[in-house]
Amino acid sequence: MSTPAIEISDLWFAYGGTRVLEGVNLTLPAGEFLAVLGPNGGGKSTLLRLLLGLVTPGGGGVRVLGSPPGEAGGRIGYLPQFTQVSASFPITVLEAVRLGLIRPGLLGLGGFVGRAQRRREHEAALNALARVGLADHAQRRLSDLSGGQRQRVFIARAIVSGPELLLLDEPTASVDGRSRQELMALLAELNTEMTIVMVSHDMSTVDGCVTSIACVNRGLHFHADSRLTPDIFAEATGADPKVGCPVELFAHGKVPHRVVHAHDDPHCCGGRHASGFEGDPKGPKAGGGQGA
Repeated sequence: MSTPAIEISDLWFAYGGTRVLEGVNLTLPAGEFLAVLGPNGGGKSTLLRLLLGLVTPGGGGVRVLGSPPGEAGGRIGYLPQFTQVSASFPITVLEAVRLGLIRPGLLGLGGFVGRAQRRREHEAALNALARVGLADHAQRRLSDLSGGQRQRVFIARAIVSGPELLLLDEPTASVDGRSRQELMALLAELNTEMTIVMVSHDMSTVDGCVTSIACVNRGLHFHADSRLTPDIFAEATGADPKVGCPVELFAHGKVPHRVVHAHDDPHCCGGRHASGFEGDPKGPKAGGGQGA
């Protein structure tokens, strides 16, 4: 049996004496795409920091790829939540990706690194850009790209070392709807080669991409499924399950499916994404409500 990507047992963590995580347990198999959902201040980003070894738990155990946090090196890729780029910062797309190859204790880009090593870094950065569809933008200034393109560059930076585990903190927060869909499709493709843990406040990113869900609100509840049930919705939002449900993600009040077209309607997807309900291949199509 392969080593789990993440193992957490009885973990707790406190800021200034106030516990923000408590009684956290998780065993995540390699190859999963885990969405970490939860209300603001619930401890989602803190959990990533613990996995990266940036902070130390007050108690309990954490192992990442079989090692203590912070000891897996280039086997882990990380995309932080805030990745703003100043227009006056003259870094190119290729240079930004190569930054993902710098490790503590090493000289910076250039420096006294040998020619062969620089060539390997250059090729690795170009390969990473090709993976995210931006190889032809390598020499452009990073600040000249759109928000969605910049996020792809930052993902390329996170995967340039060929990691086994990719940690993402709100990767779709600063992009438009179309770019969000494209990023999620890219992440689904990358998941065929690496385990992914994605923190997100946007529950619409869950559909069709992730394989499991962890709801974090001081504690952690793991769900080996990607469907948003009322219980998962309540855990992820901190809401009362009696007054909120997943339908509220895209509906209004008591008319859930009347605000969307049927799958086979040309105003929807023309049937491209339709499928029978589970256990009834001839049943009605998912999302088959009437148009408003």
